[in-house]
Amino acid sequence: MKKYALAVLGLTALLGCLMATTAFAAGPNAWISPDGTLTPDAITFNKNEGKGYTLYLPGWLDTKEWKFGVADGISFTYGSSKIQSGDSAKIIQTGTTQIAFDNKKTPLSVMRGSKNLPAVFATTESGKLTKIESNKENKEPGQLVLRGPDGDVQYDGDLESIKCRGNSSMSFKKKNYQIKLANSTDLLGMGKAKKWILTGNYRDKSYLRNQIMMDLAAAIGLHYTPEHTPAELYINHEYRGLYFFSEKVEIDKDRIAITNLENETKKLNETPLEEFKVVGKKKSTNGSYKAYDIPAEPEDITGGYLVEYESYAVRYKTEASAYTSRKGSILVVKSPEYASDAQMKYITGLLQSFENAIMAEDGLDPETGRHYTEIADAESLALKYMIEEISENYDGNSSSQFFYKPADSESEKFFAGPVWDYDSTFGSYAAKHNAKYVLNPSNLWIAKGDRTAWYPALYRHQDFRNLVATLWESRVKSAVEALLGTGQTEGIYSIDQLQKAIQDSAAMDRKRWPRPKVSDTVAQTGGSFEANVKFLKEYLQKRYKFLNETWVIEQ
Repeated sequence: MKKYALAVLGLTALLGCLMATTAFAAGPNAWISPDGTLTPDAITFNKNEGKGYTLYLPGWLDTKEWKFGVADGISFTYGSSKIQSGDSAKIIQTGTTQIAFDNKKTPLSVMRGSKNLPAVFATTESGKLTKIESNKENKEPGQLVLRGPDGDVQYDGDLESIKCRGNSSMSFKKKNYQIKLANSTDLLGMGKAKKWILTGNYRDKSYLRNQIMMDLAAAIGLHYTPEHTPAELYINHEYRGLYFFSEKVEIDKDRIAITNLENETKKLNETPLEEFKVVGKKKSTNGSYKAYDIPAEPEDITGGYLVEYESYAVRYKTEASAYTSRKGSILVVKSPEYASDAQMKYITGLLQSFENAIMAEDGLDPETGRHYTEIADAESLALKYMIEEISENYDGNSSSQFFYKPADSESEKFFAGPVWDYDSTFGSYAAKHNAKYVLNPSNLWIAKGDRTAWYPALYRHQDFRNLVATLWESRVKSAVEALLGTGQTEGIYSIDQLQKAIQDSAAMDRKRWPRPKVSDTVAQTGGSFEANVKFLKEYLQKRYKFLNETWVIEQ
């Protein structure tokens, strides 16, 4: 994660739950792989919800170079050819044919994804996903093969764990995952790390919302934007769909590159930090936090911290270290996850002072006399707000809002970012009670939120609004125009270009995960992939026009 990441990994090349695992309870009956054996990157035939099977192929795969594999004791026929393990897979072509297991014929559809997309192949120790999909805390070890946009093997080794991730997305049929490697590894040029994220974009039927907003954030200069690329995902040899493969938001040398206070604290204590006594309020109480009674800690505890802003009180209960501000906002300290009492006192004191200041009419914390711009980096606040407002992010005032604080030796201020989670944007989702606001592109959504939320409080200050207007004119406006195809900005591809780059993979995903023709939420985004992309682009066009008339310097 570069400080000014250009977040287009994989796209230069582009443009320049497991279905019925019980059907293969003891492993697949037949597959294709580089050598015909059941390697982690072997691809089997997905059983459809209705009749028949589908074989989903990455766009780069040359079937002439792969071979069939057949399980012991199984008779397998492809078309009119009786297949043995080791036979060439060159007879496989896109379209429809018939296959037969033990002389039982069934239809097969062969599909091919977009060219130049990487493919992630994971296998679990159990060969199933039942355990990890039942609870996001469950994890399993396994194996991982990552093939790049040209099909070249970039990683082939142990997978320390795979688990589901997300909150509301745990209810989706198509899950999100986190994988953890045994050792820090540079994948696809994104830098070395152990943890990587696979986001299914199930709510976003254009598959582009996370892509365009992270591209935009990186291009306008928001620090540590996660690098990312669309990718095909296979788990236990079956196709899982088109995913958004990205870095995880975390403090690390190649991600949020600030002092790792958690690691520094661990070094000073023989006992695991999570085993120390919890101190503070166990129940969310305004103005109070919970922490850990850790005996030894670094001399400098001014950084680094990674904090997630939330509006849901349940997060205070479920997270290890958390603070409820005086206005009732939940601030989860993601790192150090098990923060000491002194560490929590320091970081929550800073964040509370900021809240005091932005809630005051003059922008000054009445307790310290400090202006909010002396506590937090104003430019990052403005840019991050603009990302939320441009996208009309449904969760922009309530979830996945990150802030980080380096050690004082680097900066005495905290910063907004990195950006994360944009599937519920541009009218892709809204609850019925607020649909008339969030589904209106000619409307301020983030700035007009709950008065106790931070971005609405910031927007009440004229100096903040003027900074937003200045940044819009000097930096952000042209980047949005690039997304719309009416301008150019380095690191940004237009929505039309991105649509073309993933359309074949989108077709495979939609076959794998059928969607209703009309959304079951109040956001009517159309049925087809093309209709959804058209909806997204037209929504952004209207949003651009409104914001261009709204974000002007006030005298």
